[in-house]
Amino acid sequence: MKIPPLLDLSLLRTFVLLVEEGSVTRVAARLHRSQPAISLQLNRLEQLVGRKIFEVNLRRPKLTSHGETLLSYARKLLELDNEARAHLSADEVSGRVVLGCPDLYAAFLLPRILARFQADYPNVEVTVHCALSRQVAEAVENNGVDVALVTHNPEVRPNLANVTRLRREKLVWLGAEGGSAHLRDPLSVAMLPDGNLYRTFALGALDAQGREWRIACVSESIAGLQAIALSDTAVIVLAQSVDVRGLRQLDQSDGLPSLPEVELALWQRQRGWSTAADHLASYIIGELKLRLE
Repeated sequence: MKIPPLLDLSLLRTFVLLVEEGSVTRVAARLHRSQPAISLQLNRLEQLVGRKIFEVNLRRPKLTSHGETLLSYARKLLELDNEARAHLSADEVSGRVVLGCPDLYAAFLLPRILARFQADYPNVEVTVHCALSRQVAEAVENNGVDVALVTHNPEVRPNLANVTRLRREKLVWLGAEGGSAHLRDPLSVAMLPDGNLYRTFALGALDAQGREWRIACVSESIAGLQAIALSDTAVIVLAQSVDVRGLRQLDQSDGLPSLPEVELALWQRQRGWSTAADHLASYIIGELKLRLE
């Protein structure tokens, strides 16, 4: 009986990235490889599994039923690979790491990731520094933050950081369940301070729609924005993956314009100076770059 060939993890990583990015061009840029090289990797993967995993061509990737099945297993295998690497090296890693991020990510993205990291690296102490992205950038430059998880913004970036661009997040409007804030004219909105990308995109979309608006509240705290929205005083804008009980997503059927995606990014002050910081950065990349939460 012929034994089927083993799956190659590097091919699976490329496959998962293509599914998440939806573009060979973007995958090639992230992996620093040519587009033909990416296409060859995916063709090789199809040969290994003996099934077509994409429909027609790779310009607009669409998974076949076999591709959907493979995607589920690929993510599990890559997660196991990350876990194995972490456990094998965990006992040798120790130290203190300061992780900077806006409180949105501290509240909704990081709890599970940090819990798993601490379980895998019990000798590493992680301190979380919550602040707006501009303030986090300053802290990175001033050596106050080692690793940062932020919203990618070309205008906000520390001069010393290594940047890894992660997954994309769709922005959505949120309002109180059963509320009427979205029907008011002018529209009442609660926003983060000026310079925040969520705010820029939201107000730009309203202006393009011709919808009049007024800022009812400015808060640096996501909790503050949530409270305003829950009281039906105003609508807010957050990432689609954020689930807040008592709030519902609002869209064009509610009279609000569609919003673009933002991209998560990881800043690392300096690779190689701290093994603990390097491992935390790699861990976050593995959690957020290869999987949709």
